[in-house]
Amino acid sequence: ASANQFVGVQVGYTVADVLAKCVFGLTILKIARMKSMAEGMKDDH
Repeated sequence: ASANQFVGVQVGYTVADVLAKCVFGLTILKIARMKSMAEGMKDDH
């Protein structure tokens, strides 16, 4: 049971890590889009 528990924990951590990376990537993309839109509005640069 101990080995199965260990594997379960590792899988859980892996899934959490992948989800965190996806959320992080989407957040970066959203910020980049907002920044580019904000800079696009200003034509004085």
